Amino acid sequence: MAQFWDRKEKPWIVTLFSLPFLWMLVSLLMGQYFPDPGKILMRLTGIWACVSLVLVLFMTPITKYTQFKFLARYRRFIGLSSFLYALLHMVCYLVLFAGLSWTWIASDLIEKPYIYAGVGALVILTTLAITSSKRMMKKLAKRWKPLHRLVYLSVLLVWLHLWWQIKSDTSILVWFSAFAIPLLLIRIPQTQSVRKYFLKKN
Repeated sequence: MAQFWDRKEKPWIVTLFSLPFLWMLVSLLMGQYFPDPGKILMRLTGIWACVSLVLVLFMTPITKYTQFKFLARYRRFIGLSSFLYALLHMVCYLVLFAGLSWTWIASDLIEKPYIYAGVGALVILTTLAITSSKRMMKKLAKRWKPLHRLVYLSVLLVWLHLWWQIKSDTSILVWFSAFAIPLLLIRIPQTQSVRKYFLKKN
């Protein structure tokens, strides 16, 4: 536990990324989300999961091309925030929206295939959260980086999750696409397969 709090500012960083959750919890307890808290909280937790994912993607260009390289040390916090808000999104769906009704959930799995994309993204984020510790980095060694590149696949699955369910409100999809897609595109030239291809061409 001491290793987790190895920097004095870490409690403040944890507090910062917990603020949206605390805000949602207080608002819920104050009755601001009724009569349909499930629908509102699903939207809010989904938004914060998307925001955290975009911030994870931002870490690479910020630490590589700017003087703010120290921000790289907080990448794990941001990644864990994305996982936690995605998990809350799923919990809000199961408990508040579907009421733990397996008949309802089974019906949604047939009528709303975008759920599969969301679950796929959550499975990836769960795997990355479990393997994010320094101990797991040492244990996985060279396999750790390739595994954590799956974050890019999770971003694509989230984009598909948003696009597939789109109806009248396109705001979340538009904002997520505006930030996430360019950040994914700038990663393409840096991938080993692309670099090898162009080296062969030259």
